[in-house]
Amino acid sequence: MQRMTLLFREQGIQFCLVHIPAMLKALLPQIVGPSYQTRPGCRFRPDQFTQPVLSPAELNGLNQLFALKKQVERLAGRWAVKNLVMQETGLSPDAIEIHNDASGAPCLAPSFDYAISITHSGDYALAALCGKADALGVDMEAISPLDIPALLHAGFSNKEQSTYAGADLETILKIWTIKEALLKYRRTGLKTSAKKIEWLDERLYENHNPIDDVFVKSYQRDNIIFSVAFPFL
Repeated sequence: MQRMTLLFREQGIQFCLVHIPAMLKALLPQIVGPSYQTRPGCRFRPDQFTQPVLSPAELNGLNQLFALKKQVERLAGRWAVKNLVMQETGLSPDAIEIHNDASGAPCLAPSFDYAISITHSGDYALAALCGKADALGVDMEAISPLDIPALLHAGFSNKEQSTYAGADLETILKIWTIKEALLKYRRTGLKTSAKKIEWLDERLYENHNPIDDVFVKSYQRDNIIFSVAFPFL
C-alpha cells in the first residue's frame, strides 16, 4: 500500500505530500471508494471518520461542496496542512482549523502564526507551511501526458512559446507550476493571466519586468513536479 503522507523540508519550508487513495482507505474506509472522481457530493458525519479530522465549521464547509472530487481534494489538502501543524504543535487534527480568506485561498485560524499553501494534482495533495513567511504559494502537477502546444498557447507568453518550443514535458510542467505558485503567493490565482508571468533564463518576470522580491524553487519527486514561491527568508 502506498504511504499516506510524506513529510519533508526544503529551503526552510515544510511540506506534506498526501496520497489521496491511501488517505481515503485510512480515514474513510468503506465510505469513499476509488470512483469518487465522478460522483456527486456526500453529507459527511464525524462518526464516519476513523479519527477526529475536521472541526464542525470545516465539516460544514466540506458538506457545502457539490462534487465528491472537490470534497476529497479539500479534505486531502487540509489533512496535509494538519499533519504539518500537528508536527509543530502536538494538537489533534480537529483542533487545527483552516479557513478560506477573502481571495478564497486557504489559511489557518489567526491563532496559528504560519503561512500555508495547498495544491492538488491527480492522486496527490501537497501542503507547504512556513512560520517565517507572510505568504507562500505552492503548485504541483503530476507527470502525465498532456497537450503541450495547447498549454503553451493558453498560459505562456509569445517569448516563452518561442523559447520553450520543443521542450520536454517535465520542463513545461515545471514552468507552469512556477507561474501558478507565484499567482497563489500573490493571492490572485488565474484572475491574473499566466501569460503575464514569465520564466526566462532562470528568472521570474511580470509584464516583462524582473520580479526581485520573490524566490521560487522547483522540485521533482517520483511522478510529481512542484514549485514554491516565497519571500526571501
